[in-house]
Amino acid sequence: MSPSLHAVHVAALAVYLVSTVWLLITLVGIRRVPDPAEQRRRLVRQVRPYNVLSVGAVGVLIISGASALTDMKALYGPGYVLLLWPLTQKLALTFLLTMVATYLSFGLAHRLVRAEQGKLPVDAAQLQGMLGRLRGGAYLALAVALWTSWVGYRLSQRASLIPPAQHGVAVP
Repeated sequence: MSPSLHAVHVAALAVYLVSTVWLLITLVGIRRVPDPAEQRRRLVRQVRPYNVLSVGAVGVLIISGASALTDMKALYGPGYVLLLWPLTQKLALTFLLTMVATYLSFGLAHRLVRAEQGKLPVDAAQLQGMLGRLRGGAYLALAVALWTSWVGYRLSQRASLIPPAQHGVAVP
């Protein structure tokens, strides 16, 4: 992975992790507000930017990772087969992270935003259930993101042990 692409990839990971930690901090603070309608209002102010940041960051992670994958195939040639198992693990975790992240943003947070925009009545029990699912999903998302990062780090260590393929004609 080129240094600039690596920087973009790491920056996107940082944005995702920080925005998800921010969501958890927000959820802790929301529990202190006694009125469910006020809880939803305050939460919506926080999840609107979270939706954009988290989904955008995951998108950048996927695109930069896919670009790096193409570079790796070209660099290692037949030696690329030695990276297939770690790549399979990373791709599976990336898929899981994508599903969890979109569930948080579109399945839960966006529903709260739309309910607030539509001025729907607030059911306290339903809101508490939603807050619990948001909290659990955010913890799961952080765990999967960190696990995926660890697998990616191990993949890069393994890749550094594989000699690059010889391409083209050697210059005398």
